[in-house]
Amino acid sequence: MADITFPAHITIKRVPDVDGLPVLTAQTTVSDGSANLDLPPGPPGEPGRQGRPRTTFRKMGEIANAAARPTGLGPEDRGSWWHRLDDNGMDVWTGTEWRHSPDAVGPRGPVAAPTTITVTKTERGENFTVPAVEFSGTGADQKLKVTVPAGPRGPKGPPGASGQITESPDYDKVRTPGVGSVFAYDRSSRKFRSSAAPLGLGPWSWYQEDFGTERQENAGRIEGGTFTIAPLPFRWRPVVYGHIYSRGDAGVSAEATVRLHHSQGEIVATSIACSGAWVYMPVVPCYRDGTTSKVLSPTSDFATVPAGAPANLIVAVERVGDGNGNIGFSPSRASIVVFAEPIE
Repeated sequence: MADITFPAHITIKRVPDVDGLPVLTAQTTVSDGSANLDLPPGPPGEPGRQGRPRTTFRKMGEIANAAARPTGLGPEDRGSWWHRLDDNGMDVWTGTEWRHSPDAVGPRGPVAAPTTITVTKTERGENFTVPAVEFSGTGADQKLKVTVPAGPRGPKGPPGASGQITESPDYDKVRTPGVGSVFAYDRSSRKFRSSAAPLGLGPWSWYQEDFGTERQENAGRIEGGTFTIAPLPFRWRPVVYGHIYSRGDAGVSAEATVRLHHSQGEIVATSIACSGAWVYMPVVPCYRDGTTSKVLSPTSDFATVPAGAPANLIVAVERVGDGNGNIGFSPSRASIVVFAEPIE
C-alpha cells in the first residue's frame, strides 16, 4: 500500500486512572482538505473465476438502416450484429455502443448439404455411471457413438429355477466324479470339479478297551488287536493314524505296526522304533513290504482292498533287528483311526 503524507495536529492528554497510573490519550486533528483525500488502494484481491467463452460475432437479423437499430441492449449482448440493408454493412453492438462497418456483408453462399448422423456404436454396461456422446466424421456426414450407463436398480425378481452344477460353465467336466468324491475348486483351471476326499471315506476308530491286554515277552511280535472294516462297494487303500505304547529291553528295538489282511500282510502304518522303556509313539501311514518301503502311484495295487471284500487290520509291536530280550505292548491310551482312500 502506498504511503500518504498530510499535516495534522496531535493533542496528547495525561490522566491518571483509578489506581493512580498515568494514561496517555492521543487525539489527531486534520484539516478539511486532508480529511477529504481518497484512501489509497488496497492489495489486489483473488482472481475471479473464468467466464464462459463467447463467440466474437453473432448475427441476429437484418435492419433497414441506423434508425432501425434495436434498443435495450446491455453488456450481455456484446458481439451481436445486424445486417444493414441500406449500405450492405454490419452494425455490431460492443456492449456499450454501436460500431458500423459499411459493405462488410458479402453475397449469400450456396445452401449447405443436409447434415446426416449415423449411429456407429452404442455401449451399455452395468458398471457405466456417466453417459457420453461422441461425434466424429467430416462435414455434414457425422458419426455418433453413445455410451449408456445402467439405470437405477429395479426390484428383486422371482427366484430362478434350480440348475445342474455340472452344466455350469464354471464346472470342469473333464474330471468325472469318482467314489466318495467331493465338490472342490481347482485353482489351476479356475473351475469347480469333482475331487477325491482329502482322507477318503471314514473314519473308523478304536481306542484303549478295544485292544488286547498288556504283554511283555521275548518274542518277534506281540499282537495288540485285529479290527475289521465291512465290505465297501469300491477298491480302496487304508490310511491309518494312531498312538501305541510299546517298549523293548535295553539293546532291543521295537516298533508298532498295522498290517493289512493278516499277521504277515502288507504294512500300512508304523511308529518309530524305540528301546529301553515304555514310549507312547504316534502311528502314521507307511506302506512297506516287510522292511522295504513301496513307491506308490494312484493306480498301484499295493495294500489295497478289493471292492465287496472285508478288510482286517492287525495291530502289533514287532522286534526290529537281531537283539535278544523282551518287547512289550500296552493298551493304555492306544488308538487307531482309519480312512478308506478310494482307488480309481
